[in-house]
Amino acid sequence: MELIYLTESDADEASAFVHDMWVDTYAPIVKGGRQHAEDIFDDWVGPRKIVSDMRRGHFFAYLVIDGKNIGLISAGKEEDDLEISKIYILPEYRGSGIGREALEFLLDKGRELGCKRAHLEVNHDNASAIGFYERFGFRPVSKNVYEHSYTLIMAVELRPP
Repeated sequence: MELIYLTESDADEASAFVHDMWVDTYAPIVKGGRQHAEDIFDDWVGPRKIVSDMRRGHFFAYLVIDGKNIGLISAGKEEDDLEISKIYILPEYRGSGIGREALEFLLDKGRELGCKRAHLEVNHDNASAIGFYERFGFRPVSKNVYEHSYTLIMAVELRPP
């Protein structure tokens, strides 16, 4: 797997790339279903959100195998934490170890940046993602409440490898 780092000029393309997989993932787990997932998509992964995150110091990168974009990751240092904001993998590549490899890369990046812990936000009904993060030692530390649902904030201490 290789990474291709993105710039602000890639925001529209990156948002379009994740649109269907994001909506398909969240439609069954957000109140209001597919329509609500479509309605909130731009707040989470729209081009303006991507550019805003980049301007806050977050990097975005495509995960690439054999010249094909198969995922998108994003993270950035927030004080002493690595904030992992995106790990999206095309459905046909899930379960293949790509998510594990991507998360290990992000945790290593956090260590390189001198972060003491990593945290991320996950929908409380996304059981497969929560289980995946728990296998890496992430534990719920708080939650964010939104109009139609809530998310868990999960964190893990970063120790040298």
